[in-house]
Amino acid sequence: RMVPKESDWELYFSGEPFNIEDPRLVHVSNFFDIFRTEAGFSALHLQENASAYSVHTDFNELKEVLQLEEFETALSESPTELLKVLGLAIYQSFVERGWSEGRKLTLRIYHYEPVTSLRSLKSNFVGRFVSLRGNVVRVSNVKPLVIQMDFVCGRCGQRVRQHFTDGKYEPPTTCSSLHCRSKVFIPDRESSKTMDWQKLRLQEIDDDQRETGRVPRTIECELTEDLVDACIPGDVVTLSGIVKATSTELDLSGPGRARGKNKKSLYILYVDVNSISSGKASADGPNKLDILQFSTKDLYAVDEIANQQDLFPLLVKSLCPAIFGHEIVKAGLLLALFGGTQKFVGDKNKVAVRGDPHILVVGDPGLGKSQMLQSVATVAPRGIYVGGNTTSTAGLTVTMVKDAATGDYALEAGGLTLYRCSDLG
Repeated sequence: RMVPKESDWELYFSGEPFNIEDPRLVHVSNFFDIFRTEAGFSALHLQENASAYSVHTDFNELKEVLQLEEFETALSESPTELLKVLGLAIYQSFVERGWSEGRKLTLRIYHYEPVTSLRSLKSNFVGRFVSLRGNVVRVSNVKPLVIQMDFVCGRCGQRVRQHFTDGKYEPPTTCSSLHCRSKVFIPDRESSKTMDWQKLRLQEIDDDQRETGRVPRTIECELTEDLVDACIPGDVVTLSGIVKATSTELDLSGPGRARGKNKKSLYILYVDVNSISSGKASADGPNKLDILQFSTKDLYAVDEIANQQDLFPLLVKSLCPAIFGHEIVKAGLLLALFGGTQKFVGDKNKVAVRGDPHILVVGDPGLGKSQMLQSVATVAPRGIYVGGNTTSTAGLTVTMVKDAATGDYALEAGGLTLYRCSDLG
């Protein structure tokens, strides 16, 4: 069987000693035998970045190549170990074909199914591999994350290499030398190993009209290496990753009580992203996101409607058919959905003039204004109904928020910025 080098083992299992009797080596060898074949290697797509290298693959294609019944269950319940084993096997198959040793390849799995709703993410999902779809409302700056650093003992000068799991800074507790046992260490920052890190906030897409008016759920997601800058606020994305938990500082001490005695061991969920698909991806790339999917029956219906002589009245009557009449109002809302054409002032500076119209609907109560706006939000792919009587001005436009983890300030987009339909009461 194939046995990797100790240096190759260190790339994927940092901080774990190499043992020839490790049972995971058997799985690495079995996966290597599959990926070294032409059928297995054809399912892998190499993506080179300035700072990292990754291998993209489709979930269904990978499942067909491996032909293992327990693969889907293992990926869902034990993704951390499985991704390391698969990554090492893929790395060995690329090395066999001339890949330079020492350059780590990260496996990115796209189109994982099923897509889990944000409302279902509870504590029982910690440590599992999930796929989420939502709208990006906030993206942080790209920062370096230290994943490895050497520490020098303050007494005997012994060097200790420390690996930071998930970027958590944990210096060594005692010196490894038998005659020292010192607890004072000096970090050698020049020996640190870093990778790009970015955090985004994902907000659910409210497809369930029964929960209209409720604040949409959000979850923090962390991007690393080649995934940073993969999306911007307002993008509808589908991402896959491992659900993890991190502790949060919450002090419930009241007035007159000693601080720290009533701290709760509360944790918040976040997603360590493995792959992300954005609407702006290239059409021929493996991470192309199809927000709308049409069947052959839909194609025939669109062709039949497009060939009608007087099409605009049909479209007006099709918008919110539950409300009778109000054709002028419906026509205005329909034209707003189609949008306008961006124009430029006829001078040398070519100042852009907004082409998309704004619609103000004014009327007595009970005329169906909110119902028509809700139907517009249903028709628009990125539309959502926002009630102004229950939302603050900052929630509708933009909010300056402070990240508790990094201390940075960022602009978080609101309903009017991300979507196209709002009811201001």
